[in-house]
Amino acid sequence: MRLTKRTLVPLRQSTRLIRIRPDRAWAVFLPSDGARGRFRKYFRNKADAEAFCTSKRSEMATLGVQAQGLTDTVKREVLSCLQMLAPIGKTLTEAVAWYSDHYKRLDKSVSVAHATEALMMRAKADGLSQRHIRSISSVMSIFGRDFALRQVAELSGGDIQGWLDRYRKKNGRPLCAVSHNSYRRYVALFFSFCLKRGWVGASPLVRVGTRKVLTKVPRLLSPDELRVILDTAPDNLRPVLAIQALCGLRVAEAARLRWPDVLWTENGNFIRIGADTAKTSRRRLTPIPDGLASYIRSASQGEGHVYQPGRGSVDALQKAVSALRRSLPDLAWGRNALRASALSYRLAMTKDAAATAFEMGNSPIVLMRDYRELTTASVARNWFSVLLETQGGVKADLATSAKKPT
Repeated sequence: MRLTKRTLVPLRQSTRLIRIRPDRAWAVFLPSDGARGRFRKYFRNKADAEAFCTSKRSEMATLGVQAQGLTDTVKREVLSCLQMLAPIGKTLTEAVAWYSDHYKRLDKSVSVAHATEALMMRAKADGLSQRHIRSISSVMSIFGRDFALRQVAELSGGDIQGWLDRYRKKNGRPLCAVSHNSYRRYVALFFSFCLKRGWVGASPLVRVGTRKVLTKVPRLLSPDELRVILDTAPDNLRPVLAIQALCGLRVAEAARLRWPDVLWTENGNFIRIGADTAKTSRRRLTPIPDGLASYIRSASQGEGHVYQPGRGSVDALQKAVSALRRSLPDLAWGRNALRASALSYRLAMTKDAAATAFEMGNSPIVLMRDYRELTTASVARNWFSVLLETQGGVKADLATSAKKPT
């Protein structure tokens, strides 16, 4: 902007304005690179205004000399960059700063293959369960293979979203909503690990959404169906199934349960779930129903795991249960149905969601959302008395236990 007598010259303001705002007695007009042609800066006295004007004249002279040294190519490049940045409201300085920071992150980053290997080593060093480590490995091995040569800092939310959308299982089907969210969760764990190492500036997963999952409450088993299951189950599998059905243990908790964790006290009988066994890593005591207590006493081995063939192996217990389920094709025995039935029937008996959730190792919200099914107290009483009525092996065990001293 061409200098005039109104630019970089101290101008005294009106007497009326000075009386109202003595700090604005003098004004200096300056050129502006914005939409307005100029803007004002106010001073209390003339000496400060003149000193400011002298400083600005020197600065503008220096900038003018530097500008004269710029080639026409550089000037055209600057104008082109400003035009590209105008629609998004960013300055050239902000754009250069962002690129510089991004380039530094790329320089410090590592390949996805290296990062996934480091994640697995960290998971093992942190003492995560073998099952958890396998779950992480199953997803991250695929992710690491597909993005092996890419730098971690290069990946964007669009890259991750596209990978989740394109991924196909061995049967050619895309990820369902539950699997999509599960894969996303493990990739988020990966980028959280990379963020702590300084390999990325921010996690791109904030731009990758989750899919809506329509939660279906597992169908409840009836007392008659539970009788069939216990009658059909092998002797070594029956105790753990009975505990699952009447105490609501998760499969992993039941697989790791040991006989010393069955407590007989003056205040009641309980299953002790340790922090190393529980899914939430929180200890709890689950009450043992009276009907189950007699059977457990007769079946107890005193030491070792309740399900001896597996010896704490979750996979071994799941395989045994799956084989039993296949042997009962006419029985609609869904996944997690034993625990869901125990929770629902227990809630029907207590009418207390908080207490039931505490016993079963859940929050009341999760209990009401994922497990609760409508039933009555009378049906619940039949469920918890099944062991007293079951024919066959269980009844024989009860008869044997009656002859043993307690």
